[in-house]
Amino acid sequence: MIKVLIIGAGAAGEMVANEIKTHKYFAEKWKIEGFLDDSPGKKSAGGFPVVGSIADAPSVIRERSIDKVIIAIPSAGRSTIDRIVSIVSGSPVQIQIVPGIFDIIEGNVRISQIRNIQPSDLLGREEVGLEPERLVDTFRDKTVFVTGAGGSIGSEIFRELLKLPVKKAIAYGRGENSIFELISFLKKEDRFAYSIGDIRDPVKLEHEISRRQPDIVIHAAAHKHVPLMEDHPDEAVRNNILGTYMTARLSIKYGVKRFILISTDKAVNPNSFMGATKRIAELAVLSLNRSQKNTRFTAVRFGNVLASRGSVVPLFMKQIELGGPVTVTHPEMTRYFMSIPEAARLVLKSAAVPDDGIYILEMGRAIRILDLAKNMIALSGLDESVIPIVYSGLRPGEKLTEELNYDYEKPNPTAFDKLYRLTGDEPLFDADSLDRTIAVLEKAAETFTRSKIEEAVRSILPGFKGAGR
Repeated sequence: MIKVLIIGAGAAGEMVANEIKTHKYFAEKWKIEGFLDDSPGKKSAGGFPVVGSIADAPSVIRERSIDKVIIAIPSAGRSTIDRIVSIVSGSPVQIQIVPGIFDIIEGNVRISQIRNIQPSDLLGREEVGLEPERLVDTFRDKTVFVTGAGGSIGSEIFRELLKLPVKKAIAYGRGENSIFELISFLKKEDRFAYSIGDIRDPVKLEHEISRRQPDIVIHAAAHKHVPLMEDHPDEAVRNNILGTYMTARLSIKYGVKRFILISTDKAVNPNSFMGATKRIAELAVLSLNRSQKNTRFTAVRFGNVLASRGSVVPLFMKQIELGGPVTVTHPEMTRYFMSIPEAARLVLKSAAVPDDGIYILEMGRAIRILDLAKNMIALSGLDESVIPIVYSGLRPGEKLTEELNYDYEKPNPTAFDKLYRLTGDEPLFDADSLDRTIAVLEKAAETFTRSKIEEAVRSILPGFKGAGR
């Protein structure tokens, strides 16, 4: 028998206990030893005793030979989950967790929903849900064109988008393998279509936008790796600025009603080419709202996306699997994090807000990367004596901390919980200066010379200092 200890003797905990009791397979294989709960008056739940507080976990696990701990506190914040993981992680048990509130359908917790604890559980807040009923009118019978569709965020957008009554969802991307994976996942979905192409190819891009006639364009295509773009700033300019501008211009030409640029917190006070080019892309598309009114341009600014391709979480997981060490750049480095589904939902919700501008998600406190590394080691059932942590130092273009907005950008609540629209006097371009700016950047990129590209970027963003090479 697998001995189970449930942390949290509230409604969710009772649901877990009841599901185990009544499920034919688990009733025979699992034995509930009791609950842990910090409520002093709580003596039992679901017919099982409360055998201690959360702090008692190590001794209870040892004395009762517990095999599995299930955290059943769906409303718990990061500090609570951190505390529980810290207390339990020294014991040789499997740690699992019930889903968050948005994932509990009609108040029922099922065994199939209980899963291993993941880094996204350490966000420190309830994960933002889709709320599809509030998005129906925005997306009904619409054709949506997504660039960079094979990436982590682009592909997740399709998973969320196809829960809505769209007419057609078009994937556009240059990575044939990632598009193939998306096709394989969505092969039974008649509303899905795809095209292989590059946003920097004006002929192909225009061909696809003209024949697809999208109502909404979600522009996810971008170079995102800071150190790589420090080595190849011409690529950052070509893809993140010129490709974005071309896509935006074609959206106007072919009557797109809404264009949403996916941006990054690295665009705020940037000191990397990746961040600087995303900031210029923000200003470029928002400036297009000045010269015409048929296409509405907005930007959505992300923090770090947990478990996205090339991000720190998959890297840490791989390093742990290989026996370590886990490499952290600096002990005081912090980042804002969101999950991949949250990132996709934020984009779709921003489309339902009528105003243009920049949107951000309320993401709580920044998470220290060192703490994330330690928690991931603990979640693997190991400790730093087995998987050491080493410091590699800041790489070119990296910052210790990131910001979600400039000082002059004030977050204003929208109709959606935790979704904010930034207001402030953005330094936008008029039509002539925008065209001149794009021409200057294109010419600089064609030189493949770092100093000339940096000079061109600094002429637009005077505060840009670069990575100090």
